[in-house]
Amino acid sequence: MQNRSSLLFVIILFSLLAGALYWIALEEETQQAPETWSAFVYAHGYNSGRYKKTDDFEDYESCKAFATEQAKELGDVLWECGLRCRFDNSRQGFQCETMQNHQ
Repeated sequence: MQNRSSLLFVIILFSLLAGALYWIALEEETQQAPETWSAFVYAHGYNSGRYKKTDDFEDYESCKAFATEQAKELGDVLWECGLRCRFDNSRQGFQCETMQNHQ
């Protein structure tokens, strides 16, 4: 009888833990950050890891205009605009919801 009580307690405890983790993940997913764009201009090549990043554009068009102007000044280098970018410590770089480069 004691084993059943202990087993039931462990099952309930793990169920509560799993529910809490699910709820936290769901809440993070539903939080809406403002739509801001960031311009990435790759002056030393796309894979160099050295780029010029400028934040807080309200829409893709303004980000694109800035990025293309900067890219031309640096000799027609590559550029991209990213939506809702944040620094990811595990990857040691910026991660964006979406990246666009429409010429």
